[in-house]
Amino acid sequence: MDFWLCIGSNLPKEELRKLLYNMMCEVLFVELIDYEAEVWDWSDTQRVRIGCTYFSMSINLEDEDDYIERYRKANFEAYGVDTNVFISIQFISRTFDIGWLKMLEVIGKLLRLNDKDLVVEDDTSYPLIKRIKRGVLINTHLDEYKANYLTKENLELLNYPYQEDDFFKDRSL
Repeated sequence: MDFWLCIGSNLPKEELRKLLYNMMCEVLFVELIDYEAEVWDWSDTQRVRIGCTYFSMSINLEDEDDYIERYRKANFEAYGVDTNVFISIQFISRTFDIGWLKMLEVIGKLLRLNDKDLVVEDDTSYPLIKRIKRGVLINTHLDEYKANYLTKENLELLNYPYQEDDFFKDRSL
Protein backbone atom coordinates (compact mmCIF):
# COMPACT_ATOMS: atom_id res chain seq x y z
CA MET A 1 0.00 0.00 0.00
CA ASP A 2 1.38 3.36 -1.01
CA PHE A 3 1.04 6.57 0.96
CA TRP A 4 2.71 9.97 0.69
CA LEU A 5 3.82 12.22 3.50
CA CYS A 6 4.68 15.75 2.44
CA ILE A 7 6.26 18.01 5.04
CA GLY A 8 7.72 21.46 5.31
CA SER A 9 11.31 21.27 6.48
CA ASN A 10 14.41 23.42 6.62
CA LEU A 11 16.66 20.47 7.49
CA PRO A 12 19.30 19.24 5.06
CA LYS A 13 18.39 15.81 3.70
CA GLU A 14 21.16 14.09 5.70
CA GLU A 15 19.80 15.49 8.98
CA LEU A 16 16.26 14.59 7.96
CA ARG A 17 17.44 11.03 7.21
CA LYS A 18 18.97 10.71 10.68
CA LEU A 19 15.88 12.24 12.27
CA LEU A 20 13.49 9.82 10.54
CA TYR A 21 15.70 6.85 11.39
CA ASN A 22 15.86 7.88 15.06
CA MET A 23 12.09 8.46 15.17
CA MET A 24 11.43 4.98 13.81
CA CYS A 25 13.81 3.49 16.38
CA GLU A 26 12.02 5.36 19.19
CA VAL A 27 8.57 4.27 17.98
CA LEU A 28 9.69 0.64 17.63
CA PHE A 29 11.79 0.59 20.81
CA VAL A 30 9.95 -2.30 22.49
CA GLU A 31 9.73 -4.35 19.29
CA LEU A 32 13.46 -3.83 18.67
CA ILE A 33 14.36 -5.02 22.18
CA ASP A 34 12.19 -8.12 21.75
CA TYR A 35 13.58 -8.76 18.23
CA GLU A 36 10.06 -8.44 16.82
CA ALA A 37 11.03 -5.65 14.40
CA GLU A 38 14.00 -4.25 12.52
CA VAL A 39 14.89 -0.75 11.37
CA TRP A 40 17.31 -0.17 8.50
CA ASP A 41 18.83 2.64 6.49
CA TRP A 42 19.52 1.88 2.82
CA SER A 43 20.21 5.47 1.81
CA ASP A 44 22.57 6.31 -1.02
CA THR A 45 23.42 9.39 -3.09
CA GLN A 46 20.15 9.26 -5.03
CA ARG A 47 17.61 8.39 -2.37
CA VAL A 48 17.04 8.43 1.36
CA ARG A 49 15.52 5.04 2.27
CA ILE A 50 14.57 4.25 5.83
CA GLY A 51 12.61 1.12 6.57
CA CYS A 52 11.31 -1.18 9.24
CA THR A 53 9.46 -4.44 9.47
CA TYR A 54 6.13 -2.71 8.74
CA PHE A 55 6.86 0.02 6.17
CA SER A 56 9.57 1.91 4.34
CA MET A 57 10.03 5.62 3.64
CA SER A 58 11.81 7.04 0.62
CA ILE A 59 12.88 10.55 -0.39
CA ASN A 60 14.21 11.02 -3.91
CA LEU A 61 17.33 13.23 -3.73
CA GLU A 62 17.55 13.59 -7.50
CA ASP A 63 14.30 15.54 -7.86
CA GLU A 64 15.12 18.77 -9.60
CA ASP A 65 14.23 22.11 -8.03
CA ASP A 66 11.61 22.89 -10.70
CA TYR A 67 9.89 19.52 -10.07
CA ILE A 68 9.83 20.16 -6.31
CA GLU A 69 8.49 23.69 -6.88
CA ARG A 70 5.71 22.41 -9.19
CA TYR A 71 4.72 19.77 -6.64
CA ARG A 72 4.87 22.33 -3.84
CA LYS A 73 2.62 24.67 -5.80
CA ALA A 74 0.18 21.84 -6.61
CA ASN A 75 -0.03 20.85 -2.92
CA PHE A 76 -0.64 24.46 -1.93
CA GLU A 77 -3.36 24.96 -4.54
CA ALA A 78 -5.06 21.61 -3.87
CA TYR A 79 -4.72 21.38 -0.08
CA GLY A 80 -3.51 24.75 1.18
CA VAL A 81 -0.27 23.27 2.58
CA ASP A 82 3.24 24.60 2.04
CA THR A 83 5.54 21.59 1.84
CA ASN A 84 8.94 20.99 0.28
CA VAL A 85 9.86 17.38 1.18
CA PHE A 86 7.97 14.50 -0.40
CA ILE A 87 8.22 11.15 1.32
CA SER A 88 6.88 8.02 -0.30
CA ILE A 89 5.70 5.40 2.18
CA GLN A 90 5.30 1.77 1.22
CA PHE A 91 3.40 -0.35 3.75
CA ILE A 92 3.82 -4.10 3.82
CA SER A 93 0.24 -5.28 3.26
CA ARG A 94 0.20 -8.17 5.70
CA THR A 95 1.38 -5.93 8.55
CA PHE A 96 -0.52 -2.76 7.61
CA ASP A 97 -2.61 -2.74 10.80
CA ILE A 98 0.53 -2.56 12.96
CA GLY A 99 2.50 -0.40 10.53
CA TRP A 100 -0.20 2.26 10.29
CA LEU A 101 -0.25 2.66 14.08
CA LYS A 102 3.54 3.00 14.16
CA MET A 103 3.38 5.49 11.30
CA LEU A 104 0.87 7.62 13.22
CA GLU A 105 3.39 7.78 16.06
CA VAL A 106 6.11 8.91 13.63
CA ILE A 107 3.76 11.55 12.20
CA GLY A 108 3.02 12.74 15.74
CA LYS A 109 6.74 13.15 16.37
CA LEU A 110 7.06 15.18 13.15
CA LEU A 111 4.14 17.38 14.24
CA ARG A 112 5.85 18.13 17.55
CA LEU A 113 9.20 18.75 15.85
CA ASN A 114 8.23 21.98 14.13
CA ASP A 115 5.21 24.07 13.19
CA LYS A 116 5.48 23.59 9.43
CA ASP A 117 2.72 22.27 7.17
CA LEU A 118 2.21 18.57 6.56
CA VAL A 119 -0.12 16.39 4.50
CA VAL A 120 -0.69 12.61 4.48
CA GLU A 121 -2.25 11.11 1.36
CA ASP A 122 -3.08 7.64 0.17
CA ASP A 123 -3.88 6.58 -3.38
CA THR A 124 -7.06 8.66 -3.48
CA SER A 125 -7.20 12.23 -4.65
CA TYR A 126 -7.64 13.83 -1.26
CA PRO A 127 -5.61 13.92 1.97
CA LEU A 128 -6.26 11.98 5.15
CA ILE A 129 -4.43 14.32 7.53
CA LYS A 130 -3.08 17.80 7.06
CA ARG A 131 -1.56 20.52 9.16
CA ILE A 132 -2.02 24.09 8.05
CA LYS A 133 -0.70 26.95 10.13
CA ARG A 134 -0.15 24.76 13.20
CA GLY A 135 -3.68 23.29 13.16
CA VAL A 136 -4.04 19.58 12.44
CA LEU A 137 -7.13 18.51 10.51
CA ILE A 138 -8.35 14.94 10.06
CA ASN A 139 -10.51 14.23 7.03
CA THR A 140 -13.97 12.93 7.92
CA HIS A 141 -14.96 12.30 4.28
CA LEU A 142 -13.77 8.70 4.32
CA ASP A 143 -14.92 5.37 3.00
CA GLU A 144 -15.52 2.56 5.50
CA TYR A 145 -12.00 1.14 5.10
CA LYS A 146 -10.24 4.45 5.80
CA ALA A 147 -12.61 5.22 8.66
CA ASN A 148 -11.42 1.97 10.29
CA TYR A 149 -7.79 3.12 10.42
CA LEU A 150 -8.48 6.78 11.28
CA THR A 151 -10.44 6.06 14.45
CA LYS A 152 -10.22 8.34 17.47
CA GLU A 153 -8.37 5.58 19.32
CA ASN A 154 -5.74 5.31 16.56
CA LEU A 155 -5.43 9.09 16.23
CA GLU A 156 -4.52 9.31 19.93
CA LEU A 157 -1.15 7.91 18.84
CA LEU A 158 -0.41 11.27 17.20
CA ASN A 159 -0.21 12.68 20.73
CA TYR A 160 -1.19 15.98 19.15
CA PRO A 161 -4.47 17.96 19.21
CA TYR A 162 -6.54 17.85 16.03
CA GLN A 163 -9.91 18.83 14.62
CA GLU A 164 -12.07 16.87 12.27
CA ASP A 165 -13.09 18.36 8.93
CA ASP A 166 -14.83 17.19 5.76
CA PHE A 167 -12.22 18.08 3.12
CA PHE A 168 -14.85 17.73 0.36
CA LYS A 169 -17.48 20.10 1.78
CA ASP A 170 -16.19 23.09 -0.19
CA ARG A 171 -15.63 21.19 -3.45
CA SER A 172 -18.25 20.91 -6.10
CA LEU A 173 -18.52 17.27 -7.16
